[in-house]
Amino acid sequence: MEENNVPKFYTVEEISKILRLSRSKTYELVCSSECPFLALKIGRRICIPENSFLEWYHSLAEDVSTEETKNE
Repeated sequence: MEENNVPKFYTVEEISKILRLSRSKTYELVCSSECPFLALKIGRRICIPENSFLEWYHSLAEDVSTEETKNE
């Protein structure tokens, strides 16, 4: 398998930096039953698939632009 085809996973720390949340708040989000993206617990580690997170993250931008359009 080529390295380019290997799925990328984010850590909770990486997600906290992207979202600019504290590490503890990010763990709360990721471990909640209402987490809007896939979070896999593998042993003691939590891995977030890049495609699942980015799909959710980009949908936020779409929601914001839709709201701005409605308000004009």
